[in-house]
Amino acid sequence: MPPPRIRPSSLFFSAQSPRLHTAFFHQHLHPQRVRTQTLTTFLARLRHQLQPSSDFTPALTTFRIAKTTAKLFLAIHLVFTYIGVIGPTNGISMVPTIPHSYRYTPYIMVSHLHRRGRNIAVGDVVTFDTPGPSSTRSCKRVVGMPGDFVAVLSTGRGQDDLGKQDDEGDWANVRDEIIRVPEGHVWLAGDNLDWSRDSRVFGPVPLNVLKGKVVAVVWPLNDAKWLGGEEAIADVKEGGHEPVVTR
Repeated sequence: MPPPRIRPSSLFFSAQSPRLHTAFFHQHLHPQRVRTQTLTTFLARLRHQLQPSSDFTPALTTFRIAKTTAKLFLAIHLVFTYIGVIGPTNGISMVPTIPHSYRYTPYIMVSHLHRRGRNIAVGDVVTFDTPGPSSTRSCKRVVGMPGDFVAVLSTGRGQDDLGKQDDEGDWANVRDEIIRVPEGHVWLAGDNLDWSRDSRVFGPVPLNVLKGKVVAVVWPLNDAKWLGGEEAIADVKEGGHEPVVTR
């Protein structure tokens, strides 16, 4: 009589129960699948918790816009204050260097890198606040630096003209004399001397009131040009009036 056949236990590998052993293998020998699903779920929940609420998002956006706008205005302020600016001008005291017309407004480029007289020389056109209670921004040419002697020679105006006024105030009080520019000051004059209110009226101008240097005329285009250079002082000679500058 043959011996009885013994079936192997389902807990062991056998060809008769491949599905059972495969399930057992994946369940007990591959727990990382469960851990991966758990980690993915945790990260999804964390991402949801970190997202700003609907009430907080508009406030955050408004803050960012305000911050960007403040930075933009600060940058513009720094450029206009310390670098330069392009702006309008009027008056006839600097004709023909700076044109004048009732049909259009000339525009000039001013460098604020030359504030307080930094790197200013004879022949430069500068902007400044005119002395006096009714201070206004004006631009004139430097014809005398500290220590220079300036000969102001002018034929002046007739008595009928002395009571009139132009765009810049009273007519210049004409004097024929030699003046030494004091230290820390400059002597300023308009290129159109007959129609200029300049140092002949209010005297030498302190360097610390100079606001900038006019480097170019940018409008109108047919009069656009760069200013400065050794030949610039020649523009002051207008109608026989020539400030003579010697050291």
